[in-house]
Amino acid sequence: MTVDARVPRRPFALLALAFAVVGLGAGALLAPPDREAGATAVLGLVPPLAAVQSAPRIPPAPSRWATDEAGFLSRQAVAALDARLEEYERRTGHQLLVWIGRSLGEGASIEDWAVRTFEAWKVGRKGIDDGLVLFILAEDRRVRIEVGYGLEGAVPDIYAYRVIDNILLPGFREGRPDAAVDAAVTALMGYIGGDANAAGGDAPRRAARRLEDKAKSIFGVIAFLVILVLFITNPSLALWLLLNILGGGGRG
Repeated sequence: MTVDARVPRRPFALLALAFAVVGLGAGALLAPPDREAGATAVLGLVPPLAAVQSAPRIPPAPSRWATDEAGFLSRQAVAALDARLEEYERRTGHQLLVWIGRSLGEGASIEDWAVRTFEAWKVGRKGIDDGLVLFILAEDRRVRIEVGYGLEGAVPDIYAYRVIDNILLPGFREGRPDAAVDAAVTALMGYIGGDANAAGGDAPRRAARRLEDKAKSIFGVIAFLVILVLFITNPSLALWLLLNILGGGGRG
């Protein structure tokens, strides 16, 4: 009788899949930030498998501090915002812009587009890189805050998320876009001026919960794959582990 010493391929394939999931999970949790600090929010559900399209075009650099190509804000609000941002740059040197467009198209990444647009516009002073842009895509229902190197210390990602979660999203949902954008600009100016509580403090806890939920999902998939492999290679051990997990380890 000849004994085949080759290990069955199927368990190894599943193990490879499990390790791949571990690698993807670690990469998602520990991925480094973009060149500019940034925070993004989606104001609604986005299809998880959106079609991949060519990169959306970069719009021409705006000639004013506040630009609304979608009619998202009232004309009075845009004019007041523009005058306020112009005066702020004249007084502090920091360049803050608000740019509102309609859509990037289905499947387009606002993160990549915002970074490329920010770099193309060369926002902020040369050599200081102290620019910031609040991007709003009205039809896509997305928001992105891009921050130059010179302001990253004053407006890190967690502060940008506070502005989005605590000010912009609630205001948009309640039908108060003018007030929400104005308040967001006030908060961003406050952060740059050193006020760490400019937009409240709930966003860090929400961000931590999102990270925790993401980690639980990843480890849940890993546990499922491990048990699946054990059911193929050692059904008795797999059944014992499953019963212990479902029964809370046999504790009363």
